[in-house]
Amino acid sequence: MNLAKLLVSVAAGLLIIAGCSSPAVTGIKVHIQNSEYQEAIHLADSVIANDEGSNPEVWYWKARAYCMMRVWDEAAVSFAEAYELDPLMAANIATYWPAFYNTAAGYIEEGRIEDATSMLQTGGAIVPERPEFDQLLGDIALNRHDYEEAVTRFEASIELAIVQMGVIQTNIAESEDPAWIEQLNSENDRMVQSVVLSTYNTGAVLENLYMNTEDEAAAADYMAEAVVVYTRGIEIDPSSADLLTGLAKFYILSEQYDEALATYDNALAAINAGVEEGWIEEEEAADMRAGVLLTRGFTFIEMERFDEGIAALEECRAQMGNTYQVLAMIGHANFIMEQYNESLEVMEHLTEMDDLTNDEYANAWYMVYANYIRLEEDTDALQAILTAIQYDGDNADYYEYLAQTYSTLGRNSQAMEAMEKSQSLR
Repeated sequence: MNLAKLLVSVAAGLLIIAGCSSPAVTGIKVHIQNSEYQEAIHLADSVIANDEGSNPEVWYWKARAYCMMRVWDEAAVSFAEAYELDPLMAANIATYWPAFYNTAAGYIEEGRIEDATSMLQTGGAIVPERPEFDQLLGDIALNRHDYEEAVTRFEASIELAIVQMGVIQTNIAESEDPAWIEQLNSENDRMVQSVVLSTYNTGAVLENLYMNTEDEAAAADYMAEAVVVYTRGIEIDPSSADLLTGLAKFYILSEQYDEALATYDNALAAINAGVEEGWIEEEEAADMRAGVLLTRGFTFIEMERFDEGIAALEECRAQMGNTYQVLAMIGHANFIMEQYNESLEVMEHLTEMDDLTNDEYANAWYMVYANYIRLEEDTDALQAILTAIQYDGDNADYYEYLAQTYSTLGRNSQAMEAMEKSQSLR
């Protein structure tokens, strides 16, 4: 899991020494103001050891020193102690919420999942408005295959981010300070990104649940929930090609092909807009367009609009090159259209590619076999299915096709052996 550390920004004016602080706290603040962070921590530890550990300000400023040193775990522990001693400290701690997030991220990298979960829950209790805590808790749930919990956490993160966006927009409308407005706009962008990420994660989990349930009612619920989640996410960021493509997948699964095609058109427009606005590089955009065109081509084929499907796939091929996924789909489309020579040409090219998996080679050779069978070239078909078996020797269907081919060629004893092998594998 690639977890980026979030940095805490500290305004210089925040270190003004308050008159109501104890002498020890004042000393800690002076050390921090002078960038003497280790000295501030030593003084705080000394004060705590001398029975002033019940002062939440000591813990708070100790945490501040650790933040300046980017020692996130110690900062988070000290902030938590300050909050436990005085819950009203939450307002001061809120700015430093990344300390809890970064600590949890570090724990995850170390495999300390329970500690990470506890730290995120602590951070969420102290700074409940931040969506990042639920987002990371969703990742943890996803990694332990607790999909329902993952969806709950991701959707909670979305809700929090949307609420924060409302607060930010109100603050922008009420402010006349350009610097503050710029900072608010940056935070709003963070919330939009948070919504997009959590929406994408939610959609991916719901797709997994949909594909792996045999309960039709549950499947319909997963489908409906995914469409609602994706639609809301797209309302927040209409330019997100990932969300548009995710929504289109669910339209395909529910055989709403016209809706899927319209969504793909929107995704391509969003990618082009991103390039024009400068936040998507052209190289990245080319890969994104190719992915959209690939699934768009598949949609046309599912609709039996084969010519349009192949055209979209060939456009995708021009951008992505000869990948297994593109060639296999083009070959399949030609096969369905009974253009067996065209399909065969594509599939034979596929078998000559390097670095395919055994399953991919086996499937490619099976499609070569299927084309030869339709062309009534049985000897070539026999060699193709034998090669497929070399890559997938436990496939009962392949042995059944082998038996049928042997029988067509009059090699009955070999046909019987192949059929017995097929039956033993079932």
